[in-house]
Amino acid sequence: MIVFDKVSLKYHYDESAVIKDASFSLVDGVNTVLCDVQSGKSSLCKLLIKEVSPTSGKILLDGEDISGIANERLGILYLPNKPAFFETRSVLFNIAYPLAVRKVAKDERLQKAREIAERLQIPDVNVKASGLNVEMRKRAALARGLAVSRRVVLFDDFFEDAEYIDEVLNLFDADIKAVFTSDASLCRGSVTVMDGGYTAFCGSAEGAKKTVEELVWIYDGLRRYNG
Repeated sequence: MIVFDKVSLKYHYDESAVIKDASFSLVDGVNTVLCDVQSGKSSLCKLLIKEVSPTSGKILLDGEDISGIANERLGILYLPNKPAFFETRSVLFNIAYPLAVRKVAKDERLQKAREIAERLQIPDVNVKASGLNVEMRKRAALARGLAVSRRVVLFDDFFEDAEYIDEVLNLFDADIKAVFTSDASLCRGSVTVMDGGYTAFCGSAEGAKKTVEELVWIYDGLRRYNG
């Protein structure tokens, strides 16, 4: 279990905190963190992968402050909306890269990368990553993520709709899988609603949707505007 214990985050360039005294848990299994557009989804993920540190409060993994846990033991996979790759290298190279970092023999890591790519229906692993379309970039990111076992997987605005979300979540055997989104239709498992940086609700998907219906969010306005 991951516990946010009265966590606040204020960037040095901003006058107000983006995360404000947030307290909630990501339990074993599937979780959703529901936030409005530009309201802290990526900041929460950055806190978890230790790209930034809390201004106050602490984040605990199984009772231990993550600030004292080495990244390799933390075991977090971060999947953003726009995954980064070595653009001039092949898809195969990119999928196999986590294994190369771990000093897995070349033949072994390339064979495993090919098997994962076939499983995810990536047709040509020899093309450069720069030649991939949006869908294939996400598939390649998932394939790369599957190359190494992880304790926690974070999906940061990774899903555009609910069509494949359950299929993708089932790819991973991580202890904790967390979807960070603005779209209430993507809610799965244990749900936390963040509003204006504060924790507004923790509970079921249905309870979260009712909570969001009572809030005024940019996301709702954008959704209505786009039809």
